[in-house]
Amino acid sequence: MRVAGKNASDLLRPLDPDLERQWDQLAVATGSSPFVRPGWLKAWAGAFRQTEALRLLTVERGGELTGVLPLLAARGVLRSPTNFESPLFAPIAADHEAAAELAERLLAVDSGAVHLSALRPDDAPTEVLLDAAGRSGAPVLRRTLRASPYVDVTGDPAGFWRGLSKNRRHGLRRLRNRMGDAGEVSFEVHDGRENLDALLDEGFRLEAREWKRAAGSAILSRPGSTELFTEAARWAAEAGILRLAFLRLAGRPIAFGYNVQQGSVLYFIKVGMSDEHLKLGPGVVFTSHLVEHAFAQPDVSCVDMLGEDEPYKVDFASGTRELIRLHTFPRSWWGGVQRAAIVTTARARAFVVSRLSDASRTRLSAVRNRLVG
Repeated sequence: MRVAGKNASDLLRPLDPDLERQWDQLAVATGSSPFVRPGWLKAWAGAFRQTEALRLLTVERGGELTGVLPLLAARGVLRSPTNFESPLFAPIAADHEAAAELAERLLAVDSGAVHLSALRPDDAPTEVLLDAAGRSGAPVLRRTLRASPYVDVTGDPAGFWRGLSKNRRHGLRRLRNRMGDAGEVSFEVHDGRENLDALLDEGFRLEAREWKRAAGSAILSRPGSTELFTEAARWAAEAGILRLAFLRLAGRPIAFGYNVQQGSVLYFIKVGMSDEHLKLGPGVVFTSHLVEHAFAQPDVSCVDMLGEDEPYKVDFASGTRELIRLHTFPRSWWGGVQRAAIVTTARARAFVVSRLSDASRTRLSAVRNRLVG
């Protein structure tokens, strides 16, 4: 179906309860991540004051919703409802045809300016969008944000552990023994249907490590982040997908994971650990317990660790998945200028940051987080 150029307001739909219900059903049916379901995105929009701006680009077939792309529209640009706290984003589509029509509608907007972040290029609807953008004739910029580790938890758990390097197995055994010598170790996972506020309070305090407080990146450092992860937890608990995990030593929490489990994937979103117990390796030990827990869940095939490829994740990773940002620009000389400006700014920023001391980077991060939080 060919869509003539239109204003964003002509294509985007405001939310209503029936549309939200259909959107959520489609997201679950297509195996999309929880981060593009209405429960998560409404929590995000409320936390970052975007509730009135959140709209949907949709595709229907025979009166049934077959494609959805949540968007924000401002100053002639269509943006994904994402920021520094957004793990993943993607179009939602029932099939290839729906994904293609959704991409065509998106790229047909007169302004031609689209900025989408937290995309995985190997996600099927995103692949269709990237291909359509490449063929559109508009200036396009694709930038890699990071590569996030994942753990394949199918097959024999014993085989997985044997597959780790000898040094990693030895190091993990040493840390777990050292922790056991310090007191009784327990690992627990809560679905949030009971004592949710107390669990979040305990977990958020543990996540607010000293360096995160200094950088302004802890959940409790920013009102928006605190609201997002509180409201998203309430939604996820009600939806039955919340998994708050704690590693305790002698009854005291020393590591915490904010996770959601949807379909066959356990999403590892936030982690916190006790700086007081760092010599016991709480991050590594916690992650090993979380992987063991995932292996024990019959429906789970993958632990998606999200975020950066930090050492406590890489030790167990089966591989990594790329996360990108996509920009398309107006089909004009001005679009080319805009593309060049973003490339030049990004390179200059990377050059400057690479030459800063760790302390300066921390201060810069703190300023940035205060500005965006």
